[in-house]
Amino acid sequence: MKKIIALGAVAGAMFMTSCDTNGPAGEPVTYPGDSLTVSSTARPLVIETTGTWCQFCPNGAELMTMIDGVLGDSVVLIANHTGNDWFAQNAPVTGTIGDNFPTSGVPNFYVNNEDVGQSPTAAAGAATLAEVAFGLEADVVKDSTRLVVYPRVKVLETKLDQVYMIQSYLLLNGVEARDYGNGVDLNQVSSVPLVTTGSGATPTTWAQDAAVVGGVALIKSGTIYTHDETLFGHATKAVTGWTESDDAATADTTVTTLGAWGMNLGDINPLGGAYAAGDIYGTRYTPFQFEIELPTLPFDADLSVATIIWQLRQDGSGDYDYVNGTVNHVH
Repeated sequence: MKKIIALGAVAGAMFMTSCDTNGPAGEPVTYPGDSLTVSSTARPLVIETTGTWCQFCPNGAELMTMIDGVLGDSVVLIANHTGNDWFAQNAPVTGTIGDNFPTSGVPNFYVNNEDVGQSPTAAAGAATLAEVAFGLEADVVKDSTRLVVYPRVKVLETKLDQVYMIQSYLLLNGVEARDYGNGVDLNQVSSVPLVTTGSGATPTTWAQDAAVVGGVALIKSGTIYTHDETLFGHATKAVTGWTESDDAATADTTVTTLGAWGMNLGDINPLGGAYAAGDIYGTRYTPFQFEIELPTLPFDADLSVATIIWQLRQDGSGDYDYVNGTVNHVH
């Protein structure tokens, strides 16, 4: 549903052509993400508060499918599970995000930083036209144990004395709503006619065509209900610095442990908290990467990564406002 990444291993992204004293100069080493061009595109956040226990949350899943079908890569979709829900219980980050985007009921939506209740579609479309202070793209590389994210950020508006954070979040997609045993029951409870609740290993299914856009049903009757864009984790490590050598022992890097909101962009910006329009971070001159450990899951899931820039609110609350983001699907 979003961009598909087709990159090799990290080592494959870095290469050097040898040269001799009589020959031409060697090709420069390529920094991961060098091919990325950051635009001024605004990609609004659509965050759904949901739960497998929630009788009416299939209505929210239908809206998410419609938004994705219409806006696709133009939005960042996140389903944040809450309450007595396996996803929420096994992904502590869901509570942090939920506290930042509070709601008294589910399903509920925020578009960027506005609580729009159960009416996100028009607000999401309008938000794609907004101006943003930062542009953002990312490359993602997968190896046997982790996802490595190479963000590239461009300052679009000069900003002074404000705190901006950047973080990458792991999302799960295509998780069938069924009971996997050992306490992992992901059947979607429902009291709406759109959905037939599963029982045990018999999955929850869509009982009617749903998410109709332009006369076309994006969800067909009888399709297995899946949990998509499900927030599950975040990068736990940031590596700043980069070396052209393949020898890790000589790398001029610093490793930082990350919390739910990630790393302060001021730690990358040579000017600290002063951001000048036109500056770009995430190059060989201001290198940084995030590492997300691959989870061991009791079910099959497709993975995607949402990389987001947040702004610390200046009201002393400690809460964050969404600025801009991008999503990469990983295979």
